Amino acid sequence: MKLIRLMIFGLNLIVIVFTIMSYIAPYVNPAKLWFFSFFGLGFPILLIANILFIIYYLIYDIQKIVFSILILIVGYQYINEFIAFNNSEDTVSGQGYFSVMSYNVNQGSYLYKKKIGNNILSGFIKKQNPDILLLQERNSKRIDKELSNLDGYKYRNMIDKRGAAILSKFQIIDKGEVDFSTNTNSCLWADIVINKDTLRVYSVHFESNQISKSTENLMEDIEKDRTIQSKNIFTILSKYKTFVQLRAKQVSKVIKHIKSSPYKIIAGGDFNDPPISYTYNQFSNILKDAFKEKGFGLGISYAGIIPFLRIDYLFVSENIKVSEFKTLRIKYSDHFPIRVKMVNNLKSNQK
Repeated sequence: MKLIRLMIFGLNLIVIVFTIMSYIAPYVNPAKLWFFSFFGLGFPILLIANILFIIYYLIYDIQKIVFSILILIVGYQYINEFIAFNNSEDTVSGQGYFSVMSYNVNQGSYLYKKKIGNNILSGFIKKQNPDILLLQERNSKRIDKELSNLDGYKYRNMIDKRGAAILSKFQIIDKGEVDFSTNTNSCLWADIVINKDTLRVYSVHFESNQISKSTENLMEDIEKDRTIQSKNIFTILSKYKTFVQLRAKQVSKVIKHIKSSPYKIIAGGDFNDPPISYTYNQFSNILKDAFKEKGFGLGISYAGIIPFLRIDYLFVSENIKVSEFKTLRIKYSDHFPIRVKMVNNLKSNQK
């Protein structure tokens, strides 16, 4: 029994070290040193592990509980980026208020796979009725057909073979692209006149980690023979390193573009990074996270095989007031859409 407790304590120390490495991830550019960001990706699992250790020590070894408690106290700000307990305002409509919805529609592949009928997706969007719709991975015939059924979005920024898109009920007076030199991963922007003020709106889809299939293979190995194939782990790490570094370069381009904007900002989309990441930190340093402002509960936005991921965001400038945030648990994609209601503070031009 003593040996078992010693082994558990040793495992606890390993989890604590990994958790500390995840805390470092937001401050290290993966383009220079990528390894820390991998632990940031696993933070939700590390968080659960630390909580389980606390429960264990409460029952069996109260003296050792201090380590896991301290590590959670140190990382409280990060926990708050995954779990929020805010109340939406009673009044989220009327003059000045507008809504934005961001949705990675996965090129319609989920619609085909689950044999979801035509116009179901467009019907869902019509029901939500956002004033501004930000899409990612829309570049397919199926999605274009769904979008053709949407009325009221007179103003659009949609570039052929680009996955990102911006559809607006408000007038777009200028628009463009932050070029990633790819098709699926892209960033479009539009200057939109909302309530007598101009806001710059971004729809972003940063490079994915492309490890979902490798993770699925790893899980199948474990399920079949209870072993872990080292080749699958190596594949996951190799892919992650390549694409997290590419994503960091894309992030730098968008941040530079945002900082040059003369207008207040709304930036939403699929960032493909969790809150404990360099990507998130770069945006949260200059913009507000709408989920932290008005979200409630777990912020999970990814519906794929990797659990507990919040990788879809909507960031806004300081003088844009967030009134409501919702993650819509509808499965027409491997992502959940997020919808935000907000109001622009016309008294200040501060970004």
